[in-house]
Amino acid sequence: MKERNIEGLNEGTLNVEILSDLVLSFVVTFKESVLQRFHRNKTSVLDKKFTEFILIEAARALYRDAPVSFYERLSYNHELREALGLEHLDDLEKYEEYDRKRKKLKHHLDRVSKRNLKTSGSKIFALDTVIVEMDVNKLRSGKKVKKGLLGSEFMYSSSKGTVVGVQIAVLVNITKFSLEKIDIYSKRAAKKRIWKEMVIDKLGTYRGKKKKVIADAGFFAYDNYTRSVLRRIKPIIKIRSGCEDKLEKKLKNVNTEIEWFDKVQSDLIDELMVDFREIISSTIEGAKNYDEVKKIRGEIEHIFKAAKMLFGMENLHLYDKEKALTKSFVAIYVSTIFYQLLKTNQINHNRAIPLLAQRRDLF
Repeated sequence: MKERNIEGLNEGTLNVEILSDLVLSFVVTFKESVLQRFHRNKTSVLDKKFTEFILIEAARALYRDAPVSFYERLSYNHELREALGLEHLDDLEKYEEYDRKRKKLKHHLDRVSKRNLKTSGSKIFALDTVIVEMDVNKLRSGKKVKKGLLGSEFMYSSSKGTVVGVQIAVLVNITKFSLEKIDIYSKRAAKKRIWKEMVIDKLGTYRGKKKKVIADAGFFAYDNYTRSVLRRIKPIIKIRSGCEDKLEKKLKNVNTEIEWFDKVQSDLIDELMVDFREIISSTIEGAKNYDEVKKIRGEIEHIFKAAKMLFGMENLHLYDKEKALTKSFVAIYVSTIFYQLLKTNQINHNRAIPLLAQRRDLF
């Protein structure tokens, strides 16, 4: 971005020139630094359509354009059209046809989600959840529940329908800002279940690199600690008041034998036990010093803010989990890249994100 436009954003100014420069810089950075690596090897047409779709959604969200308005913009904004370089979704009809089919694209998410502006990083992760709404007011007969299109756990009333809140759980490599996993749960889902499925099942191993996972007090449970350390995960979760001594005792008494005997070769047990003692020790220390890392975990809050305020994750108005998951993925993935762009350009995210969200039409 141009220096004068960065200064303008940081001073709370947003005009046509600044917005256009921001969108163009975002598109160019996103495409060259992220998607180009994704397409380094031979890539299918479907994969290329998917990445073009993400680019389009990111750009039009920042402009706050409806699809028809965005493609009208491309008809006269030659610089933006050239930066996007669309080959497969280059007109509104192709975009709308693809958009109708995107709920079937879950298998693309894992591959593209790890592409970000940084190419390396340590094994430090953060887990967080955000509550969003799904509009199910049209489900008067409950047919979609019966057909399995929307799980009954998301419904307060399957006969009347209602707007229901869901938890979107996100696991991020906090050093690389790569999106490791995203899933949707009912508001009543237990945090132990979310931790197991999002952290232990995703990152856990009996050998290999050790990982740290940061989370807030909502995920505090003794089981989350004891099950994690057995799988080479160091949980850094804010300890509830008065639980420090009991947690330390439980960690020191974790029994590894049942978990490990059938999982690793016997000649590795001694080596792994040395590692395990280090994991226990550093986990206890990390839990007691949570305040030192809460600022790092707080960066996910900025990603959520961008996803909800700029990229369409505030009210999903969707009727099944697969559609909601796809749309949430796009919103959060784009937000991780956008947040990195703001940091790289030294733009105050606390000022820029609300400013972009609250702006009136500039055109």
